[in-house]
Amino acid sequence: MTTTSRRSDRFVLSNRYQFKGRLVMKTALHIGGGRNSLSPSDSPVVLTAEGIPFIPGSSFKGALRSTVEKLAPSLSSTFTACGLVELSNEEINEKLKAREFVCSTQRQRYFTEQRRNHPENSEAILEEALNGRCSICRLFGSPFAAALINVNDLYMPPNEQIDIIQIRDGVAIDRDSEKAKDRLKYDFEVVPSTTVFELAITLENADEQDVQLACVGLSEFVHGYGAIGGMRSRGLGACILENLEVSAFELTGIDETERNRRLKSFLLNNEFPVKVPGTQFLQEHIQKIM
Repeated sequence: MTTTSRRSDRFVLSNRYQFKGRLVMKTALHIGGGRNSLSPSDSPVVLTAEGIPFIPGSSFKGALRSTVEKLAPSLSSTFTACGLVELSNEEINEKLKAREFVCSTQRQRYFTEQRRNHPENSEAILEEALNGRCSICRLFGSPFAAALINVNDLYMPPNEQIDIIQIRDGVAIDRDSEKAKDRLKYDFEVVPSTTVFELAITLENADEQDVQLACVGLSEFVHGYGAIGGMRSRGLGACILENLEVSAFELTGIDETERNRRLKSFLLNNEFPVKVPGTQFLQEHIQKIM
């Protein structure tokens, strides 16, 4: 796979895509909120300061990343995924000898040592790490660079907010005997099915591959194959993305006058030159992969 340096231009806005839609829970949802809660439950859900359940943006981003990561290698040889798994030196050498791609994330130890031992070459070493990221790390972030895609926290629409939280019982299972463990019964909170959350995602400075991968992941949620939160093996977290709309603007490939006009309209009026139905946008970009 050939890559081009993106360090020099990643600080300059070249394009922006905004995806907005409604995430509707098909089954109950559990995203743990830790024990800093007044809830008596063993495993409470995460709440806003007003006591309303919400979905942290990091939770949806993680679910979207894992969804894309599973599909990327089967789409095309140009898409690569590392699974955020750091390899041993022996594994790295074997892959390099076989001329297989190795993501910079899988070689974190190597780049850390190189920058520590050769501080005078720190910039060149970082440049090498940036150019060696897999497709997923370029889009969703890596130890060497921030993500191109950002997900806002998902809140309930003001007119559809609920503060209903259900309590469910659970029991720990001994994997050897496949029986319930004595005295290990617990409960956990869930947000009921049909609950709606507003989704807003921003993708910036993306190339065609970045957009395609984002579309692949969102398409899974549009068709109801996505899932979010914990306890998915219990059937929790199934959801569907509805009413997806995409807004976009490009600041490259146009003359200076048009560039300034678009940028001014966006900064003053939040105006996007392109607004299309989400399904149309997803189909157009996914079809380009095949």
